[in-house]
Amino acid sequence: MADSSQNTTGLFAFLLIFTLTLVGTVSMQKMAVQGAINAVFPNYEIYADVLPGVEWIIMGRDLAPKDEFNTQRDQLNEIFYKLRGGEYDRDATVNMLRGKKALREFTQNNERTLYFINPYLAIFPLHVFLAGLIAFLVSMYLPAGSNVAWVRNKLMRDYDRVGSLLEKQFDAHGVDFRQMFDLSRYKREQLLRFTTLPQVVVTEVEDYISLRDYIEGKSRNFLVPVLFYFRYRISASYGNLIQGLVSGGAAILIFVIGLRGLKLIPPEEPSLILMALSIEFILLIVLMVTFAGSAQEERLDRVVKELEAEQRDAIKQQTDTIHEVLGRTSGGGGDGLSVADSLSEYEEQRLLDEVLSLMIKEAERKRGA
Repeated sequence: MADSSQNTTGLFAFLLIFTLTLVGTVSMQKMAVQGAINAVFPNYEIYADVLPGVEWIIMGRDLAPKDEFNTQRDQLNEIFYKLRGGEYDRDATVNMLRGKKALREFTQNNERTLYFINPYLAIFPLHVFLAGLIAFLVSMYLPAGSNVAWVRNKLMRDYDRVGSLLEKQFDAHGVDFRQMFDLSRYKREQLLRFTTLPQVVVTEVEDYISLRDYIEGKSRNFLVPVLFYFRYRISASYGNLIQGLVSGGAAILIFVIGLRGLKLIPPEEPSLILMALSIEFILLIVLMVTFAGSAQEERLDRVVKELEAEQRDAIKQQTDTIHEVLGRTSGGGGDGLSVADSLSEYEEQRLLDEVLSLMIKEAERKRGA
């Protein structure tokens, strides 16, 4: 019950951090977008308080000569005045549509670009992603054992799980796992090379010891817990789900682009397209980080490949032994009976070796359990 209570408290704290961050980023979106437009697209200017709803107007700057500048500015101010005052029509919707039409005609006549952007639709996925990322990092770097450190406590459970599995595997192969902590990386690799452990454990041991040093304060590399969590939790448990979400985001993007191709979405109202692009961008970033933090191959695949290599070596040794026996018996002038006896002895020895190997594996399994 205590663990369940701590997990609920940690999840509540995570959601609280997420909500507060989301509200903060949304409240600052106007200032952020204005700064981004001024820095990246200086040829555009934004009008955020003209349309009666939440839409913004992004328009190309007035680059007309000085004698035409004041005339065009007066025309634009007149359109804005009618939009704010509702002088086109009593119906607010009709008023806004007529105002947008007047703005389109104005920009076409003056060769200026015009966009109507709904920020709560276009960039809201980016707000959600940023809030989730900040909440994840805050929860990751809170002190371990705290009830509010939801992600950090999950990391510690994976840390204990990986350490327990490694210790059992080392004991089954007759290697002291604790001595790895006192050796340098080079000496660890040299020691593991001459054991019966699969080479896949080298990376796992290094990841485990790196996180252990970070927890004990011997390392200040803040990327270690994030990489460990993505490699042994996110990638292992949710890799296929993330790839499926990326495919779903691509499907949404294709559908929205199709609507744009059918001209159901006007070119000057790209909010829906920007939303689809934001979703696909976020999912691709998550997929990139997942792949970058994951192992080169799945653990089971690598173990199978190593076992296949060992099996090929064993078959080669058996084949060489058979050829050696056949060559020795035929060269010694023996008859077919001696060859058959030799093969029978070899087959009997092989069966005894297999039985002994199975007995050893069963004993190791019982020790590990």
